[in-house]
Amino acid sequence: MSDKPAPDQVRRATRSWLAIGLALTVVATAGVAPVATAADAGTTATTAEAPAPPGAASIEAEATQVVLDGASRNGCSACSGGGKVGSIDPSATVDVPGVIAPEDGTYAVTLHYLSGDDSRALTVTPDGGDTVSVPLASTGGWDRVGTTTVDLPLRAGENSLTFSAPDGALGPDLDRVDVAGATAKDWTLTDPDAADPVPVDPIRATPGGKRTQIRGGDVVIDYSLRSGTADARWGGREAVTGFYSGVRLGERFLTTKAYDGACRLTGRTTVTCAKRGLPTLRQEFAFDGDRSFSVRLAVTGTDGPVTTSMMVPVMTDRRGSVDLGRTGDNRMVLVPFDNDHWVRYETPEIRDVTPARRSFEVTAFIDDASRRGLVVGSLDRDTWKSGVVADGNDRGGLDRLQAAAGLTDWSYDYGDGMNKYQFNRELKPHAEVSGTTVRSPRMFVGLYPDWREGMETFGKAAAQAAKSRTWDEGTPFGFNSWGGLGARGGDADVMDEVSKFLAEEAPGFRNTESAKGAYVGVDSYWDKMLAPEYAFEDPDTSWAELERYVADVKARGQEPALYFQPFANFWREGLDERIGGTALCDTCENQTYREMALKVNGVPVNIDGAWALDPTNPGVQNRARIALGKFRELGVRYVKLDFLTHGYVEADDWYDAGVHTGQQAFRQGMAQVIDVAGEDMFVDLAISPLFASEFAHARRISCDVHGALNNWHPEQPDRYQKSTEYLLNSLTYGWWLDEVYAFNDGDHVQFGNYEYDGDANAYLLDDPYPSIWPEGQNRARVTSAAITGIYQVSEDLTATGHPVIKQRARDLLQNPGINHLAEIGRSFAPVQAGPDAFTASDTFVLHDDGTTYLALFNYGPTPRTADLLLRDLGLGGGRYDVTELWTGQESRAAGRLRAVVPGEDVRVYEIEAGR
Repeated sequence: MSDKPAPDQVRRATRSWLAIGLALTVVATAGVAPVATAADAGTTATTAEAPAPPGAASIEAEATQVVLDGASRNGCSACSGGGKVGSIDPSATVDVPGVIAPEDGTYAVTLHYLSGDDSRALTVTPDGGDTVSVPLASTGGWDRVGTTTVDLPLRAGENSLTFSAPDGALGPDLDRVDVAGATAKDWTLTDPDAADPVPVDPIRATPGGKRTQIRGGDVVIDYSLRSGTADARWGGREAVTGFYSGVRLGERFLTTKAYDGACRLTGRTTVTCAKRGLPTLRQEFAFDGDRSFSVRLAVTGTDGPVTTSMMVPVMTDRRGSVDLGRTGDNRMVLVPFDNDHWVRYETPEIRDVTPARRSFEVTAFIDDASRRGLVVGSLDRDTWKSGVVADGNDRGGLDRLQAAAGLTDWSYDYGDGMNKYQFNRELKPHAEVSGTTVRSPRMFVGLYPDWREGMETFGKAAAQAAKSRTWDEGTPFGFNSWGGLGARGGDADVMDEVSKFLAEEAPGFRNTESAKGAYVGVDSYWDKMLAPEYAFEDPDTSWAELERYVADVKARGQEPALYFQPFANFWREGLDERIGGTALCDTCENQTYREMALKVNGVPVNIDGAWALDPTNPGVQNRARIALGKFRELGVRYVKLDFLTHGYVEADDWYDAGVHTGQQAFRQGMAQVIDVAGEDMFVDLAISPLFASEFAHARRISCDVHGALNNWHPEQPDRYQKSTEYLLNSLTYGWWLDEVYAFNDGDHVQFGNYEYDGDANAYLLDDPYPSIWPEGQNRARVTSAAITGIYQVSEDLTATGHPVIKQRARDLLQNPGINHLAEIGRSFAPVQAGPDAFTASDTFVLHDDGTTYLALFNYGPTPRTADLLLRDLGLGGGRYDVTELWTGQESRAAGRLRAVVPGEDVRVYEIEAGR
């Protein structure tokens, strides 16, 4: 009945703690509840977790074989495997399998855990043994690892250990479990295809025989009907050679190469491969522009339905089969599965690309020196999730390229770079699809002289395929409560003070080209305004306080905005309590979250501390109907939808038996949500899969951006990616998504450095950490949002808010020139890719109605001198008038533009043809 996280699992709070270790040893015997306090422990400070002792089974709590029921996996820089398990309470269990004991006996089991208080405890139950209660002393903080050892009886052979928390207590975060004298089962073959997820067909293409050509625009598909392979040429030059199509059918991978001359051109743009004893494969080509084509694969059974979990419309594995014709700075753009957990786009050098490094839904193979690029991606999202894998070579090309439907992040290794703290969203492989004929999505393939043009063209094609929602009432400006207020945003009086500040002290922070005023939005904890709190499903709940908030905002000429999580819920204690408004029929009993949850291997799915709810379940849909219907009734026309990946993942099954994949379930659930929200409701997606533009006007391009310019912490900087540079990584490689959505969302702007207490209230950090970021960094953060799209601040602007922060808001949020960039509503594109695989570009450009805008960021502490050729900015010859929008400084430029950007700051230039 609540969207409220439990106190120890406040959304995002556990992600900003640091790594230091603590040695703590307490010994207990089976059946005896040991008592431990901080005074019992000797404390040593370390910067990394201790390695496993020799001769012990060592199992990471976050390992994929560990079964979580109610608990959740999280990243952890202090922990030995880079991860941990949290949300352990009496209703949650952590089942650690595969502990192999050589003989019956008592074994010393060492628990590595993190805790910030002395009230935490665990229970542990070995197979067939008694439950042991283990009180746990504080390790000195939620960023510090400590140990305690308990003696447990194990049977000879394989054992499992089940952890929970005693009644009335909460557990710590669990890092790993060591069992002295035992060994751990080898689970490395859980997914043997993880490093090479898409098969290849070893059949050699047969030369000679009949060929045919399929043409469109500048593209020629030269098809060998004998071998079932094709070459794609642009302007007469081959760029993709020997590509074919394939489908997984049980244990067999069947491709067009297997038909030995039995392929025919059966329409102007369709090739059909049909042979006795084999299913029929059809490749349906289409040409929608001068430089691109698409191909869809269809498979039809011989005497009944076919079932497949993977279709690969475009695949090639010849040596050098993809060649850009350039070898300057060749890379592959790896697009993330969603935007959670501060995940980054990656651009490894082509020679470092292997089939294990997949890109989700779309990719670009680029030479950033010449800007030439090949764009490959899925256009359709009715049934399948898709991805692209490749294998690079030392010559700047690809020896393998596969664009596959049925590819997810199941068992994907996020590597040891800046994405190393990511977790797998999917807990099982892509589901199977069955039918007399099964079709893949259309795979787009385009070669462009500028890869940026290619990504924008792909975005337009994806928007057309999805019938993306449009918006003609201007870019939303406003306020979002989460970052600077946290749970305090659920107090109507607090929000009233924020609304007054924006109206009276920052009236220039609005879209002057829109009839709508600034949006004032309550994020998570909006339902604290209800009476009783959080009980929005209860028909007797009073909405009077929320109604007052909405009316007060409207009275000031502003727009109210609210928040909802349609497919996720953080109320862990309520897993087995019946929730009002969730009945499956008029006479049915209300459901529990366990009944509404998606399940993998029968266990409710918990992602990031929240239950994943079945989007096809009528009770889940009714919760959205109650909340969003009431929002409409109150006059709210802006809603932020969050944690949508929870409703997107694969599961054992769904309430609607006609749904077979996570994509199908997500689409059905979102269609119901948007039907209730209405056509005039502005819908902004927070954590979500990449493509959902038929349901939303905007999507946050990244996740919970904080106020620092860089990953700021002196000891663990790669754990602190919530920065302006992190958002600009997403803009560098995802700016083109504003062709898919009406707007990209630049996430909330912060001037201060905030954390969250146990009740999710935001507060400014104190020494040794900065409380307020320097003004230059504040300027950079404001600019990063304005050049992305939707423009929202998230600070404590109440009467008790920090006076420096409020003055920064007055000064920085009312710059007409900067605000005009957001009014344009288009994302700036990178002038070039970032300098390495993870870092953002520092130079962005936008052309609008004869004016060029240039944003230059400086991520370093010393001044940066930029010297840019105007032709690289898309400008011709002649002289140009240049105005810097933050300082007002005017200059002129011809041929090139030179500028100096102060350390950790930004400069933004308006460039117009000279008079």
